[in-house]
Amino acid sequence: MERCQMTRQEATAFVEKAFETLQARGWLAEGLKPALAMEEEIDSFEKKRGVRLSPLYRALLLSHHIGQLMTVMYHLERVSPLWMELDGAVSMEALEEQIEILQEMQDYCELPDGCFQNLIPIGDFGAGWGPMCLDLRRPEESVDPNNEETWAVVWFDHEEFDWDRRYLGEDGLLHGRPAAPDLKTLLEWCLCGSLETEFEEKYGIRPTYEWYQNGAEY
Repeated sequence: MERCQMTRQEATAFVEKAFETLQARGWLAEGLKPALAMEEEIDSFEKKRGVRLSPLYRALLLSHHIGQLMTVMYHLERVSPLWMELDGAVSMEALEEQIEILQEMQDYCELPDGCFQNLIPIGDFGAGWGPMCLDLRRPEESVDPNNEETWAVVWFDHEEFDWDRRYLGEDGLLHGRPAAPDLKTLLEWCLCGSLETEFEEKYGIRPTYEWYQNGAEY
């Protein structure tokens, strides 16, 4: 069953609440940094790239910078603590630069032109494992949480250099490893800590900001 896409108003409210929750969990103690992009700049980016960004991603671009944080993620079929790097709000110039950096992989692999057009960088999975992107060819409203092949948030291992074999699909586009079903779920995991209760029930350890900072041993 298809899931309905958020309206802009719903997306803005969700993102604002997510940042409130993140601060309540102990992160971003230095305060929220203002957005660096404007609606008109996002519109221009969409027109230039020939893409349509979801209301939720637009709301994130217009929110606040995030950076590195540790949270409980679903990875390798289990819940576990993991450092993540999320960009959050970035300038459109910075986003263009990140896209150019991602496309440098074309110099190392035999990749066809246009194979990156579905990817929007949003951070680094594992805070150093490799770039994490939105796959625009996997609409969030069509995602099946139980089928990782449909997941719209993906990542690319920086230690792999055979992207043509590992990530290139029959459609001529790059599709990375599954990171999260969609952007909403990723923000729930990372900003809201929505998997922490499941982790506590499984391991008997309650994740707190101090526990994360002390190494998150379990």
